[in-house]
Amino acid sequence: MSDYKEYNFKINQSEQRDIFIALLSQAGFEGFVETAEGFLAYTGQTLQIETILKRLNIPYSYTLRTVKNENWNKIWEQQIKALVIDEQIYIRTSFHPEKNYPYVVTIDPKMSFGTGHHETTYLMIKQMMTMDFDKKTVIDMGAGTGVLSILAEYFGATEIYAIDIDEWAYNNMLENFETNQNKYIKSYFGGAEKLKDLPAVDIILANINLNILVDDFSAYVRSLKASGQLLMSGFYNDDMPVLENMAKQNGMMFVNKLVKNNWASVLFVKK
Repeated sequence: MSDYKEYNFKINQSEQRDIFIALLSQAGFEGFVETAEGFLAYTGQTLQIETILKRLNIPYSYTLRTVKNENWNKIWEQQIKALVIDEQIYIRTSFHPEKNYPYVVTIDPKMSFGTGHHETTYLMIKQMMTMDFDKKTVIDMGAGTGVLSILAEYFGATEIYAIDIDEWAYNNMLENFETNQNKYIKSYFGGAEKLKDLPAVDIILANINLNILVDDFSAYVRSLKASGQLLMSGFYNDDMPVLENMAKQNGMMFVNKLVKNNWASVLFVKK
């Protein structure tokens, strides 16, 4: 069998990593690991990177090295670390050891995104830990691996709608919901247009990016019950005034925000 190739991508717009991941996954890449400046991507095929990514108007660069076939998967697994949050939540993959924590989530994402390592996912989880999900209804926009939907169910939500517009992410979250034996999550392939077919809910989770958050803000508000909560991340702290202005225009009141490495998460409540 041929050796594997490890591409070390550096991306100026780190919030666009998931777009790169989706395209490369469809092209035949088999493993992805987040780094401080981008991500590592693994493939056993000879692929034309520039051709695959030519439609992306996003600056990037990469370096390439060869990894022996028998070692690549071990290297990839070693770089994906299990995550413990406040000694309450343990997020692992199936190749990590089982441990006794109040909440254990098993995610096999074929990449480290969506396992809580990225600041935005971490901030969403930290906010969720302070919220009341008992018997609540929830929409998870841009659900990705489904980790937030899984935690919402663990925290007591009894009706959860997980939505993602990326087919790869949609199929991956279906696998993860099955792995975690979730009972109250319904999955939808699509974007904000799916909201019109769903009932109003108590909580909306939206970990996407600033442009989509702004474009779909009004749709989120319409899908919330009175006093419903909107928790968002996927943007920088410097972008907070944009979202605060959207909240003011749509009758939402600021509750709090968390910041990590200039990434932010904000919670609004419907007046």
